[in-house]
Amino acid sequence: MKYRYDLHIHSALSPCAEEEMTPVTVVGQAALSGLDFVAIADHNAIGHVPLALRAGEEFGVAVVPAVEVQTREDIHLLCLFRTYGDLEKFFARIPVSERRNRADLFGEQLYFDEDDNIVGREERMLLDSAAITCEEVRRLAFEAGGAAVPAHIDRDANSMLKILGGVPEEYPAVELSSRASAEELAFWRERRLVLVDSDAHTLDAMSDVGVIDLPERTVDALVERLRRGGGI
Repeated sequence: MKYRYDLHIHSALSPCAEEEMTPVTVVGQAALSGLDFVAIADHNAIGHVPLALRAGEEFGVAVVPAVEVQTREDIHLLCLFRTYGDLEKFFARIPVSERRNRADLFGEQLYFDEDDNIVGREERMLLDSAAITCEEVRRLAFEAGGAAVPAHIDRDANSMLKILGGVPEEYPAVELSSRASAEELAFWRERRLVLVDSDAHTLDAMSDVGVIDLPERTVDALVERLRRGGGI
């Protein structure tokens, strides 16, 4: 069966996202949009995933534990997992930067509770690259039962395709933005499993255009499909 998704959304924990992007609000918007799957994938941080998972249970949306890792090469990898435990196991092995954030320059990095109250701020600069290569991230994600997907490869910024000049065969799935051209989508769909996500930083940027064929509506089935990949 075919299911609708948006697997690349930033909460207000990411400094580039608006304060309206609380985990509960994001998951609630996903439910209103008729999405079957949604993922909050913040920059080099996973602190809002548990709250998103609880919101998913309330709203009837399957929340995929995720993070967007910025690698040593400044490449963005969308990393998705079956459980929060798998995500934690993976993220504990990512050597993230400990440099302190400058909120006046880069923006706030806010934590929210289930009532959309601000309960804290992340002090690390989440926009810093981690001291790890994209290939090492891919291997660690696979070992933890997840998948590492080169993010928004149709864009110039932080794209594996632009930085490396190609996408190695070891990545069975790739992500294109919801602004990708029909030609780009057709090219990659002949070669890989393609995700089409919003990379939303505001509520109105969230997308409902992504569709994936799965045997059942479960996070396990989705992640297994990403690990297996394949073109049309």
